[in-house]
Amino acid sequence: MDDPFDLSKNRAYSHWRALKLRAYPCKIQDLHVHIGRLDRPSQAELAALKARIDTFNMALVEVDPDGIETEALLSFTRALGLRRTDANLFADASAFSRIAAARADPDDEAPVGSGHSLLGRATLGDFVPYTNKPLSWHTDGYYNTPDQQVGAWCLFCVRAARDGGENGLLDHEMAYLQLRDESPQHIAALSHPQALSIPAHVHDGRTLRAASVGPVFSVRNGQLHMRYSARARHVLWRDTPDTHAARAALDRLFSRTDVFTFRYRLRPGEGLISNNVLHCRAGFGDDEDPAKARLLYRIRFLDRIALD
Repeated sequence: MDDPFDLSKNRAYSHWRALKLRAYPCKIQDLHVHIGRLDRPSQAELAALKARIDTFNMALVEVDPDGIETEALLSFTRALGLRRTDANLFADASAFSRIAAARADPDDEAPVGSGHSLLGRATLGDFVPYTNKPLSWHTDGYYNTPDQQVGAWCLFCVRAARDGGENGLLDHEMAYLQLRDESPQHIAALSHPQALSIPAHVHDGRTLRAASVGPVFSVRNGQLHMRYSARARHVLWRDTPDTHAARAALDRLFSRTDVFTFRYRLRPGEGLISNNVLHCRAGFGDDEDPAKARLLYRIRFLDRIALD
Protein backbone atom coordinates (compact mmCIF):
# COMPACT_ATOMS: atom_id res chain seq x y z
CA MET A 1 0.00 0.00 0.00
CA ASP A 2 1.34 3.45 -0.91
CA ASP A 3 2.42 5.73 1.91
CA PRO A 4 -0.08 8.62 2.26
CA PHE A 5 2.64 10.67 3.96
CA ASP A 6 4.88 10.50 0.89
CA LEU A 7 4.47 13.84 -0.84
CA SER A 8 4.69 12.16 -4.24
CA LYS A 9 1.75 9.82 -3.50
CA ASN A 10 -1.21 12.13 -4.04
CA ARG A 11 -3.75 9.36 -4.63
CA ALA A 12 -2.82 7.57 -1.39
CA TYR A 13 -2.98 10.87 0.47
CA SER A 14 -6.41 11.72 -0.97
CA HIS A 15 -7.77 8.35 0.18
CA TRP A 16 -6.30 8.74 3.69
CA ARG A 17 -7.54 12.33 3.87
CA ALA A 18 -11.11 11.32 3.02
CA LEU A 19 -11.08 8.70 5.78
CA LYS A 20 -9.80 11.22 8.36
CA LEU A 21 -12.35 13.88 7.47
CA ARG A 22 -15.24 11.41 7.60
CA ALA A 23 -15.17 11.52 11.43
CA TYR A 24 -15.65 15.29 11.68
CA PRO A 25 -17.31 17.38 12.98
CA CYS A 26 -17.66 15.74 16.37
CA LYS A 27 -17.60 16.64 20.06
CA ILE A 28 -15.16 15.56 22.76
CA GLN A 29 -18.00 13.58 24.35
CA ASP A 30 -17.94 11.35 21.25
CA LEU A 31 -14.51 10.18 22.38
CA HIS A 32 -15.84 9.18 25.81
CA VAL A 33 -15.51 5.59 27.09
CA HIS A 34 -16.51 4.44 30.59
CA ILE A 35 -14.18 1.87 32.17
CA GLY A 36 -15.60 -0.16 35.06
CA ARG A 37 -12.22 -1.18 36.50
CA LEU A 38 -9.10 0.67 35.42
CA ASP A 39 -6.87 -2.28 36.30
CA ARG A 40 -9.04 -4.75 34.40
CA PRO A 41 -10.74 -3.22 31.33
CA SER A 42 -13.12 -5.55 29.53
CA GLN A 43 -12.70 -6.57 25.91
CA ALA A 44 -15.72 -4.45 24.98
CA GLU A 45 -14.24 -1.42 26.76
CA LEU A 46 -10.89 -1.94 25.03
CA ALA A 47 -12.60 -2.26 21.66
CA ALA A 48 -14.47 1.02 22.27
CA LEU A 49 -11.23 2.76 23.23
CA LYS A 50 -9.34 1.44 20.22
CA ALA A 51 -12.12 2.49 17.84
CA ARG A 52 -11.81 6.09 19.04
CA ILE A 53 -8.02 6.03 19.06
CA ASP A 54 -7.97 4.59 15.55
CA THR A 55 -10.05 7.54 14.37
CA PHE A 56 -8.85 10.43 16.56
CA ASN A 57 -5.54 9.17 18.06
CA MET A 58 -7.06 9.78 21.50
CA ALA A 59 -9.92 8.79 23.78
CA LEU A 60 -11.55 10.30 26.87
CA VAL A 61 -11.78 7.81 29.72
CA GLU A 62 -14.06 7.84 32.77
CA VAL A 63 -13.25 5.70 35.80
CA ASP A 64 -13.77 5.60 39.55
CA PRO A 65 -11.45 8.34 40.92
CA ASP A 66 -10.48 6.09 43.82
CA GLY A 67 -9.11 3.53 41.35
CA ILE A 68 -6.48 5.85 39.87
CA GLU A 69 -3.12 4.67 41.16
CA THR A 70 0.17 3.48 39.71
CA GLU A 71 -0.42 -0.24 39.34
CA ALA A 72 -3.95 0.21 38.00
CA LEU A 73 -2.71 2.69 35.39
CA LEU A 74 0.09 0.38 34.34
CA SER A 75 -2.35 -2.54 34.03
CA PHE A 76 -4.68 -0.39 31.96
CA THR A 77 -1.94 0.80 29.61
CA ARG A 78 -0.47 -2.71 29.24
CA ALA A 79 -3.89 -3.84 28.03
CA LEU A 80 -3.44 -1.29 25.23
CA GLY A 81 -0.01 -2.64 24.30
CA LEU A 82 1.97 0.10 26.08
CA ARG A 83 4.99 -1.36 27.84
CA ARG A 84 8.09 0.72 27.13
CA THR A 85 7.82 3.69 29.47
CA ASP A 86 9.64 6.97 28.97
CA ALA A 87 11.72 7.64 32.07
CA ASN A 88 11.68 11.41 32.44
CA LEU A 89 12.61 14.11 34.89
CA PHE A 90 10.54 13.98 38.12
CA ALA A 91 8.94 10.62 37.24
CA ASP A 92 9.39 7.68 39.59
CA ALA A 93 10.89 4.30 38.73
CA SER A 94 7.67 3.34 36.91
CA ALA A 95 7.79 6.58 34.84
CA PHE A 96 4.78 7.72 36.86
CA SER A 97 4.55 11.52 37.28
CA ARG A 98 2.42 13.53 39.70
CA ILE A 99 1.48 16.75 37.91
CA ALA A 100 0.76 19.48 40.46
CA ALA A 101 1.74 23.11 40.87
CA ALA A 102 4.99 23.37 42.84
CA ARG A 103 4.54 24.99 46.27
CA ALA A 104 7.96 24.49 47.79
CA ASP A 105 10.52 27.22 48.30
CA PRO A 106 12.09 27.89 44.88
CA ASP A 107 15.51 27.14 46.37
CA ASP A 108 14.36 23.62 47.27
CA GLU A 109 15.20 20.87 44.83
CA ALA A 110 13.25 17.78 43.87
CA PRO A 111 15.08 14.55 43.04
CA VAL A 112 15.39 13.48 39.46
CA GLY A 113 13.24 10.44 38.68
CA SER A 114 15.11 7.21 39.24
CA GLY A 115 14.27 6.06 35.72
CA HIS A 116 16.66 8.65 34.25
CA SER A 117 20.44 8.43 34.47
CA LEU A 118 20.83 12.19 34.78
CA LEU A 119 23.38 14.23 36.62
CA GLY A 120 22.39 16.55 39.38
CA ARG A 121 19.05 17.72 40.68
CA ALA A 122 16.52 20.21 39.31
CA THR A 123 13.83 22.51 40.65
CA LEU A 124 10.18 21.65 39.96
CA GLY A 125 9.24 25.30 39.56
CA ASP A 126 11.66 25.58 36.62
CA PHE A 127 9.27 23.46 34.54
CA VAL A 128 5.98 24.97 33.38
CA PRO A 129 3.93 21.71 33.67
CA TYR A 130 4.59 21.85 37.42
CA THR A 131 3.22 25.38 37.78
CA ASN A 132 -0.21 26.95 37.29
CA LYS A 133 0.94 28.83 34.18
CA PRO A 134 -0.50 28.12 30.73
CA LEU A 135 1.23 25.52 28.58
CA SER A 136 1.57 26.30 24.87
CA TRP A 137 0.87 23.76 22.12
CA HIS A 138 3.27 20.84 22.08
CA THR A 139 3.70 17.11 21.84
CA ASP A 140 5.23 15.29 24.80
CA GLY A 141 8.94 14.47 24.72
CA TYR A 142 9.81 16.88 21.91
CA TYR A 143 13.19 17.28 23.67
CA ASN A 144 13.90 13.53 23.63
CA THR A 145 16.52 12.08 21.32
CA PRO A 146 15.24 10.72 17.97
CA ASP A 147 15.45 7.11 19.15
CA GLN A 148 13.52 7.85 22.38
CA GLN A 149 10.48 9.67 21.02
CA VAL A 150 7.23 9.50 23.01
CA GLY A 151 4.64 7.48 21.10
CA ALA A 152 1.76 7.65 23.59
CA TRP A 153 0.75 9.01 26.98
CA CYS A 154 -2.06 8.81 29.49
CA LEU A 155 -3.15 11.63 31.79
CA PHE A 156 -5.68 11.10 34.59
CA CYS A 157 -7.27 13.68 36.86
CA VAL A 158 -7.37 12.95 40.60
CA ARG A 159 -8.32 16.51 41.60
CA ALA A 160 -9.27 19.38 39.30
CA ALA A 161 -8.12 22.97 39.77
CA ARG A 162 -10.41 25.43 41.52
CA ASP A 163 -10.82 27.14 38.15
CA GLY A 164 -9.18 26.96 34.74
CA GLY A 165 -6.77 24.29 33.53
CA GLU A 166 -8.69 23.45 30.36
CA ASN A 167 -6.83 21.41 27.74
CA GLY A 168 -6.76 22.02 24.01
CA LEU A 169 -6.40 18.82 21.96
CA LEU A 170 -5.64 18.36 18.26
CA ASP A 171 -4.92 15.09 16.49
CA HIS A 172 -1.47 15.60 14.96
CA GLU A 173 -2.69 13.85 11.81
CA MET A 174 -5.32 16.58 11.42
CA ALA A 175 -2.61 19.22 11.83
CA TYR A 176 -0.62 17.48 9.08
CA LEU A 177 -3.70 17.30 6.85
CA GLN A 178 -4.46 21.00 7.18
CA LEU A 179 -0.85 22.02 6.61
CA ARG A 180 -0.48 19.78 3.56
CA ASP A 181 -3.73 21.09 2.10
CA GLU A 182 -2.38 24.64 2.45
CA SER A 183 1.01 23.79 0.94
CA PRO A 184 3.00 20.54 0.63
CA GLN A 185 6.09 22.73 1.10
CA HIS A 186 5.08 23.14 4.75
CA ILE A 187 5.35 19.37 5.20
CA ALA A 188 8.65 19.19 3.34
CA ALA A 189 10.13 21.92 5.54
CA LEU A 190 8.88 20.37 8.78
CA SER A 191 10.15 16.92 7.74
CA HIS A 192 13.74 18.12 7.35
CA PRO A 193 16.05 16.22 9.75
CA GLN A 194 17.24 19.53 11.24
CA ALA A 195 13.89 21.34 11.30
CA LEU A 196 13.66 21.65 15.10
CA SER A 197 16.47 21.74 17.66
CA ILE A 198 16.18 21.78 21.45
CA PRO A 199 19.37 22.93 23.19
CA ALA A 200 20.81 20.88 26.02
CA HIS A 201 19.34 21.56 29.46
CA VAL A 202 22.17 22.52 31.78
CA HIS A 203 21.55 23.09 35.52
CA ASP A 204 24.33 24.31 37.80
CA GLY A 205 26.91 23.35 35.21
CA ARG A 206 25.54 19.83 34.82
CA THR A 207 23.79 18.51 31.72
CA LEU A 208 20.39 17.11 32.69
CA ARG A 209 19.35 16.55 29.09
CA ALA A 210 21.41 16.47 25.91
CA ALA A 211 20.54 18.58 22.86
CA SER A 212 17.91 17.11 20.53
CA VAL A 213 17.82 17.73 16.78
CA GLY A 214 15.26 16.26 14.39
CA PRO A 215 12.18 16.70 12.21
CA VAL A 216 8.74 17.85 13.27
CA PHE A 217 7.00 15.26 11.09
CA SER A 218 8.38 11.77 10.56
CA VAL A 219 6.98 8.37 9.68
CA ARG A 220 7.74 5.57 12.14
CA ASN A 221 6.66 2.02 11.35
CA GLY A 222 4.16 3.38 8.87
CA GLN A 223 2.61 5.82 11.37
CA LEU A 224 2.86 9.60 11.39
CA HIS A 225 4.78 11.03 14.33
CA MET A 226 4.98 14.69 15.33
CA ARG A 227 7.60 16.38 17.51
CA TYR A 228 6.71 19.99 18.26
CA SER A 229 6.75 22.86 20.73
CA ALA A 230 5.24 26.31 20.24
CA ARG A 231 7.34 27.81 23.02
CA ALA A 232 9.55 30.75 22.03
CA ARG A 233 12.44 30.08 24.42
CA HIS A 234 14.92 27.18 24.34
CA VAL A 235 13.73 26.15 20.85
CA LEU A 236 15.73 26.63 17.65
CA TRP A 237 14.21 26.37 14.18
CA ARG A 238 16.01 25.81 10.91
CA ASP A 239 16.57 29.25 9.43
CA THR A 240 15.01 28.95 5.96
CA PRO A 241 12.08 30.76 4.34
CA ASP A 242 10.12 27.51 3.96
CA THR A 243 10.56 26.68 7.66
CA HIS A 244 9.46 30.15 8.72
CA ALA A 245 6.38 29.86 6.48
CA ALA A 246 5.51 26.44 7.91
CA ARG A 247 5.85 27.74 11.49
CA ALA A 248 3.56 30.66 10.67
CA ALA A 249 1.02 28.24 9.20
CA LEU A 250 1.10 26.23 12.43
CA ASP A 251 0.58 29.39 14.48
CA ARG A 252 -2.48 30.23 12.38
CA LEU A 253 -3.76 26.70 12.87
CA PHE A 254 -3.58 27.00 16.65
CA SER A 255 -5.04 30.50 16.81
CA ARG A 256 -8.37 29.63 15.22
CA THR A 257 -11.29 27.65 16.58
CA ASP A 258 -12.47 24.94 14.23
CA VAL A 259 -14.17 21.55 14.24
CA PHE A 260 -10.85 19.71 14.53
CA THR A 261 -9.76 21.14 17.90
CA PHE A 262 -11.24 19.88 21.16
CA ARG A 263 -11.39 21.91 24.37
CA TYR A 264 -11.98 20.08 27.63
CA ARG A 265 -11.33 20.39 31.36
CA LEU A 266 -10.75 17.02 32.94
CA ARG A 267 -12.85 16.22 36.00
CA PRO A 268 -11.82 13.86 38.81
CA GLY A 269 -11.95 10.30 37.49
CA GLU A 270 -11.47 11.34 33.87
CA GLY A 271 -8.42 10.74 31.78
CA LEU A 272 -6.98 10.98 28.31
CA ILE A 273 -5.18 8.19 26.47
CA SER A 274 -3.42 9.36 23.33
CA ASN A 275 -0.92 8.60 20.58
CA ASN A 276 0.88 11.80 21.62
CA VAL A 277 -1.52 14.26 20.02
CA LEU A 278 -0.90 17.99 20.13
CA HIS A 279 -2.15 19.57 23.33
CA CYS A 280 -2.00 22.73 25.42
CA ARG A 281 -3.26 23.83 28.84
CA ALA A 282 -4.81 27.04 30.10
CA GLY A 283 -3.51 28.58 33.31
CA PHE A 284 -5.46 27.82 36.45
CA GLY A 285 -6.28 28.97 39.97
CA ASP A 286 -5.68 26.43 42.70
CA ASP A 287 -7.02 25.73 46.17
CA GLU A 288 -4.81 26.97 48.99
CA ASP A 289 -5.17 23.62 50.72
CA PRO A 290 -2.62 21.24 49.11
CA ALA A 291 -4.96 18.31 49.83
CA LYS A 292 -7.55 19.92 47.52
CA ALA A 293 -5.19 21.32 44.88
CA ARG A 294 -5.06 20.16 41.27
CA LEU A 295 -3.42 16.75 40.84
CA LEU A 296 -3.02 14.66 37.70
CA TYR A 297 -1.12 11.45 37.07
CA ARG A 298 0.81 10.93 33.83
CA ILE A 299 2.74 8.09 32.21
CA ARG A 300 4.56 8.40 28.88
CA PHE A 301 5.47 5.57 26.56
CA LEU A 302 7.86 4.97 23.69
CA ASP A 303 5.21 2.70 22.10
CA ARG A 304 2.05 3.65 20.25
CA ILE A 305 -1.28 2.19 21.33
CA ALA A 306 -1.75 -1.25 19.76
CA LEU A 307 -4.90 -1.38 17.63
CA ASP A 308 -4.62 -4.92 16.23
